[in-house]
Formats: sequence, C-alpha cells, structure tokens
Amino acid sequence: MLVKDYKAGTYEKLNDYKAFLPSPINHDWTWDSAEINKLLEKANIELGSLKSYSELIPNIDLYIQMHIKIEANKSSRIEGTQTTIEEELMPIVELNPEKRDDVAEVHNYIKALEYGVKRITVDEFPLSSRLIREIHAILLEGVRGEYKTPGEYRKSQNWIGGTMPSTASYVPPVFTRIPELITDIEMFIHNEDIYVPELIKIAIIHYQFESIHPFLDGNGRTGRILIPLLLLNSEILTKPSFYISNYFEVHRTEYYDTLNRVRMNDDLEGWIKFFLQAAIETARDARSKFEKAVNYVENLNERAAKIPGSTENIQKILKEFYQDPAQTSADLAGKVGITGTTANRILKALENENIVTEETGYSRNRVYMMRDYVNLFK
Repeated sequence: MLVKDYKAGTYEKLNDYKAFLPSPINHDWTWDSAEINKLLEKANIELGSLKSYSELIPNIDLYIQMHIKIEANKSSRIEGTQTTIEEELMPIVELNPEKRDDVAEVHNYIKALEYGVKRITVDEFPLSSRLIREIHAILLEGVRGEYKTPGEYRKSQNWIGGTMPSTASYVPPVFTRIPELITDIEMFIHNEDIYVPELIKIAIIHYQFESIHPFLDGNGRTGRILIPLLLLNSEILTKPSFYISNYFEVHRTEYYDTLNRVRMNDDLEGWIKFFLQAAIETARDARSKFEKAVNYVENLNERAAKIPGSTENIQKILKEFYQDPAQTSADLAGKVGITGTTANRILKALENENIVTEETGYSRNRVYMMRDYVNLFK
C-alpha cells in the first residue's frame, strides 16, 4: 500500500448521521516521500541514542518513575484535567476537593502505564486486544467514566464534539465494527510477513486507534499509553523512557488537526511526518532530561556528603525523593527503616541546604518536596 494512495475510509449512514468506517491498516506500506525518509532516519538515530543512554545509566529506573509522572500529567491535560504536577505529587488529602478527581485520573494513568510496561517487559505478554482492555479498566477504575464499561469495548455510538451524533465534528464507527477493526490492528502489530519500519507502524496504529475510538471514555489516554508499549514490544527501546504526550499537549491543535486531515483528506503522509517529528523531539528531550537528572544527583550527592549524620541514611532518603519527589517524615521513616526523630533531623538538614522544601506550613504531618528535581523533568 502506497501511503499517498491510502483511502482513509468510508461513511455508513445511520439514522440522521454518518459514522466513519476506517479502512484496514494491515498492509505492507511503502512511500515515495524523501521527507519521510529523512525524518525516519533522524527519529531512529534519536531513539537509538536514548536506548543506549537508558541502558548505560545507573539508577535510570528511578528517573523513569519521574518521567512517567510527567507523562501522566501531560496526557491527562490533553483531556482537560487542570492539576499541576506538584499537586499530583502531594498526598491527595492535602488537595482541595475539586482537584481530587483530576489527580485520581492522573494516578490511574500512572498505574495503567506501569501495568502495561510490566506485562510486556516482565511477563512477556503480547500487545493485544486483551492488554488494551486491561489497561483501559485500570484507567477508569473509581474515577469519572467508571460507569462507562471500563475494560470493555463500547456497545453504543459515541462521538466527538457537538451534543449528539448529528451535530458532532467526528462520529467513529458503529460499535458492531469494533471487533474486526481491533483484530486488524492486532494482525498489523504482529505481522511478520511485512517489512514496515516500526515507527511508521506505530504512527499508523495510533491514528487508527483514535479513529476507531473503541471505548465510551478514555480513548485518547489509552491510545497514548500504547505508544511507549509498542516501542517496548518492538524492542526499539528496552526501557520505558519515551513519552510523547508533552509534544502532543504543546502542539494540541496541530495534533488533532493532523489526525482529522487523514480522515477528511486521506492525508496519512501528513500524519506520519507529524508523528516522526514528535518522536525526534521527544527522544531528544528525554535524553536531555536524564542527563540533567544524572548531573543533578551527582551534585546533590556531593552536597549531601557534607551534612552531619549517617551518610547511608541520607542517601537512602534522597533515593526515595528521586522515585517520589514529595514525601512525609513518617513515610520516609518507614521506607528507610529509621526513627521519626532521625527522619525529621535529616529533612531539616536537607531543607537548610535548599534541597527540599516543606509544602504545607503545618507543624505536624508535613510534606517535603524536591522541587528542583521536579523542575528538571518539567
């Protein structure tokens, strides 16, 4: 299938509206665009560099934890949540009640993403319809949308924009078409008889998934979670170090417009170019953030070594902050295995060195945050 000859789909007449039926994607794709070739080359170089870096750096998994939190924030903001990363790091009881639903959605995103990563990298479970539904169930557990059949493909019509399908800006395919369309994606993912570069496949899969919109809620978040999982599944990356939602959030209008132009004008080539540029900048940005984190930690270790007290306990506490930059004294004492008095003493010393800041103003149940570390990833 030549990319520029692709016909995105057809419309099915249903009562007073038409639903879009995407064309199958399980093809051996080719193109005659020099620009795609150049972008693909750059993207592969950047991802290769990120892969090598993430495999060589000690404690990279700690930094990836922070990277995932930022991804959850950015992906959820695309869907309309209004919380900051600092608010999402705080204990939920410390937040204003109107913020808690948004934060709960972001926390679910983190759980769903980490679950998907574990299934692929540890359990060696294939990226499949079953895994997609499992991820979706975690995303919607106990939050807005929890009554919209979490983990199950829709059995009714949905739409984007407008108050009903007849006034919508986009109407996805009728629900009876979902099984065959998802099967087509699965076959494309695992088709060993075609020779399409993985990044091109991932770009096409993301477009197709968003066009199918198989769930009643949470389609955008699920679709964005699939991108790093596809990179791991294809072994382009061996660590979950690539998250594209920040680029999509910054270029939100272009992101949606480029997806729509495929459906409206058959411009799959335009979408692939946009996605490859996003991959280039995302991979480059991820490596830059990890490099800054490594330098920051090295500098912090030198500063912490001058603090009176047990160097081992101080280092253990710092490590907890790298994984979760907002901590209470009681939590740290339990995680590190020290007394509350010792934890408070170390936290006070770290505060005096401007390594952490106290966020609540309370005399008890204080929350400390390593803001400079958070800012590296923002």
